[in-house]
Amino acid sequence: MASGISDPWTERSPDMTDGTITLPAAGTADAEAHVVPPAAFRAGLRRLAGGVTIVATGDRGDRAGLTATAVMSLTAEPPRVAVAINRSAQAHDRILAERRFSINLLAADHGPLARLFAGGDPARAGEARFEDALWTTGKTGAPLLAPAAASLDCRLADTVTFESHTLMIGRVAEVRARDAATALVYHDGCFAGLAPID
Repeated sequence: MASGISDPWTERSPDMTDGTITLPAAGTADAEAHVVPPAAFRAGLRRLAGGVTIVATGDRGDRAGLTATAVMSLTAEPPRVAVAINRSAQAHDRILAERRFSINLLAADHGPLARLFAGGDPARAGEARFEDALWTTGKTGAPLLAPAAASLDCRLADTVTFESHTLMIGRVAEVRARDAATALVYHDGCFAGLAPID
């Protein structure tokens, strides 16, 4: 490849037979030799489009939030969601302390807000990030983005820490959804809106 980065998604390995990769057992010296370089891993996952959210916590005047794409539904009954948050993010420790957070699914016109909460303006952190949009308060007291495509108000039910991230599992206390909102997605380093292909 021109970039000089090995592409693990298309490059054949001596361990491949009929397109199947066989890796050694975890914890062995052979397994360590087959670790995918972080740059190659990131390059591969940049091709995975993801919905864009703002995860937020705190009370008015002392709020914290970040842009997140690693969000998933766990169960509908009872309603549970999970979001992976980098342990170095300002909001990480705040969510652990507050035990509540919101997941705000962004609409297609929220690109500038997504960039801001992703740290696009280093001079604006914490409460300053909340100045560009209308925020309300959910049942748990967590901040909810009023014009979001949907907002999930959550109580922190459990956590799983692995390496650099913590998986925050939320018990959904309230859902607010807006009709006919087009979702914002992140793909290959860019924000984009979704459009039907039919």
